[in-house]
Amino acid sequence: MELTVGAVSLERIVDDALQLLEAYLTQKDARVIVTRPLPEVVGHHALLVQIVVNLLTNAVKFTPPDRKPEVKVWAEKREGIVRLWVEDNGIGIPVEHQERIFQPFTRLHPETAYPGVGIGLAIVKRGVERMNGKVGVLSEPSKGSRFWIELPASKNDPLPA
Repeated sequence: MELTVGAVSLERIVDDALQLLEAYLTQKDARVIVTRPLPEVVGHHALLVQIVVNLLTNAVKFTPPDRKPEVKVWAEKREGIVRLWVEDNGIGIPVEHQERIFQPFTRLHPETAYPGVGIGLAIVKRGVERMNGKVGVLSEPSKGSRFWIELPASKNDPLPA
């Protein structure tokens, strides 16, 4: 099925995702810091909201029980590309698993430790690729993760590169 993309504001995307997750973030006593302003990208609004919801949910979920979840969101813009970052203070991911976590139904931990079926990051990857973007992660065990998605910058975006 063809996906219609256009100029979308990452400000609205992040705000919509945070609104959807408000009860969850409060329940988990999570702190989310968004560095603004965020640029516009070429993408699909609803799909991008789902992607950001998945990234934020994982950032909070995969935090050790003795640590208060803290998540930072920011963007970099360069040469026609925007990279949106979601950084957490969670459990981290060993380098040997960083590629396969984007495959459907991949779990690194028992469901009793961290609930879910292992499809959230697969949705992120597939969705970003459908919008001609890329996805990746930088992570170290026990030191948290920095997930990123890259999308084309909108020509309408007033923010400088």
